Amino acid sequence: MATAAILDPDIIREVLECSICMETFNQDQLRPKLLQCGHTVCRQCLEKLLASTINGVRCPFCSKVSRMSNISQLADNLTVLKIIDSASSSATMCLMCKVCRNRLPKQYCQVCRLVLCDACKAEGHEQQGHPVLAIHAAAEQRRRDVGEKLSALRQMMQDIQKKKSALDGVFRKLRLKYKSVQQDYAKAELGLQDELTKSRTAFSSSLSEIEKLNNQVLEEQTYLLNLAEVQLVSRCDYLTMKIKQADLALLEDAIDEEELDLKCNLPVLLKLQEPELVQAEHLEPLGVGQVRTNQVTVNTEEDYQEQAESSFSLYRDVDMVAEKACSLTASPSFKPKLVEPGASGSQQCQFIKKMGSKGNLPGMFNLPVSLCVTMQGEVLVADRGNYRIQIFNRKGFQKEIRRSPSSIDNFVLSFLGADLPNLIPLSIAINNQGLIGVTDNYDNSVKVYTPDGHCVACHKNQLIKPWGIAAMPSGQFVVTDVEGGKLWSLSVDRSVGVVNYSRLCSAVRPKFVTCDSSGTVYFTQGLGLNIENRHNEHQLEGGFSIGSVGTDGQLGKQLSHFFSENEDFRCIAGMCVDSRGDLLVADSGRKEILHFPKEGSFSVLIQEGLTCPVGLAITPKGQLLVLDCWDHCVKVYDYHPRRQSCTD
Repeated sequence: MATAAILDPDIIREVLECSICMETFNQDQLRPKLLQCGHTVCRQCLEKLLASTINGVRCPFCSKVSRMSNISQLADNLTVLKIIDSASSSATMCLMCKVCRNRLPKQYCQVCRLVLCDACKAEGHEQQGHPVLAIHAAAEQRRRDVGEKLSALRQMMQDIQKKKSALDGVFRKLRLKYKSVQQDYAKAELGLQDELTKSRTAFSSSLSEIEKLNNQVLEEQTYLLNLAEVQLVSRCDYLTMKIKQADLALLEDAIDEEELDLKCNLPVLLKLQEPELVQAEHLEPLGVGQVRTNQVTVNTEEDYQEQAESSFSLYRDVDMVAEKACSLTASPSFKPKLVEPGASGSQQCQFIKKMGSKGNLPGMFNLPVSLCVTMQGEVLVADRGNYRIQIFNRKGFQKEIRRSPSSIDNFVLSFLGADLPNLIPLSIAINNQGLIGVTDNYDNSVKVYTPDGHCVACHKNQLIKPWGIAAMPSGQFVVTDVEGGKLWSLSVDRSVGVVNYSRLCSAVRPKFVTCDSSGTVYFTQGLGLNIENRHNEHQLEGGFSIGSVGTDGQLGKQLSHFFSENEDFRCIAGMCVDSRGDLLVADSGRKEILHFPKEGSFSVLIQEGLTCPVGLAITPKGQLLVLDCWDHCVKVYDYHPRRQSCTD
């Protein structure tokens, strides 16, 4: 089969046919003879040429004369003879006429579906009225027919893929419907439990009231019985004294003696309230609800998005956590599709309040550049313009951290007579041990502080320009060296200092960095410029792409400069990862906050109200903190985005 696919019938025809009589060579009269010029003609044509000349034959192709007196003086074309000898093989037989098996085919019978030579065509098929075409014309017609079938199959394949996508979407929507029904059942169950609690409280209150009324009646009657008892005791004592008197005195007092009637004061009938439980009658066992099915017809021929709008509008209010149909692969880059934040175009995060203003007093900021949040909800802000780190709790400003100058710094300050800054924070992070990591632009170092402001470590080794810092789940700090082009991992002990540091990976001008709960580190690359940098400050220069690296140092997925077909980064100045593992990016050039779920889509969370966002953080309560550098404040947003599929 492989040999037959390589052989070209046109080339075989030129080799096995005489170019004069156009007959196929054979072992007899049409035996191939090789002229002295190299051309090949059959024996029959050579005899005719020799009959018209003397002592030679002129080649009809190149006009060169081959000197001879007899045809036997010319050699045979052994190559052609070898091909003819192997005509019985399957590779050569498939190229011959299907009737005579001796000549090369030139025609094709459409009725018999056979390739024929000219002789077989004239002898049998044309006489029977069969339509016969040249091989090239028949082959072109067959190619057109096969191409039409192939197009139809491809169209059918596309229809099948669309239907599969529609079925996948229906499956995901039904899963969300199941979740919605379960949530409704749980809400109804909670409501029923609340009603039972209220009923229990009312029942207990009624029973207590009945008990109180009965106790009052019983106490009143007990009091009357006690009075009667006292009167009886007094009467008994009086009569005992009478018995002991003399006979005359006893008889004289008998006339005035009165009988004491106590029965009239004793209770006979008591009006009490006896409680009795009257159960509510239920014809059926108590239940929260039942599952009822509604027939829903889904037309897979129509656009699935229209079906989703019409047939599944019941659970638009459900917290949709849709799975992405085209999940991220291990490729180094991907381009997600845009997911609009809403039909009305409004941003997904609602603004709550604004914290801070411009100034140098506690609670005020001057060009803040970074922030982070502790697990207890405390907010740490790197206040670069005021050369300090401010810590806020739920009640407001708590304290600030300033690096105490060394003796040499004291000498310089006293000699120059100026208050030079000794702490210029660029980025800030806090680990699970409560240690605060700061990159200091004053001496290009990484410093680690305790929450009370005590410096426990200062690291400069192999660092050229440390910039971003983030805390990993293991307690280590990840530091980016923007000019060195490396990411470093630092292990810090509260009592010893930096105990270990190692290179995590290399990158092109890594600057801002963040980390998720699994230990994956995201960092910005390149130099993204904010064209509206009014203060010409280098700390507002960001990146234009995002890379990632695992704990083992292996590079992962990345977001390129053009993260969508018509969207690009301009100046990435801050990042954070939420509890789901989704990446949030602050682009100071776009003045927007972008949301990149793990599945690969993206949406615009905040697109209004920001002047220069440079820092992001998520509080334990699910609020989004945005540090606005040029507005000198922290803006708080309600962060509960809905997952949306990107299959459209």
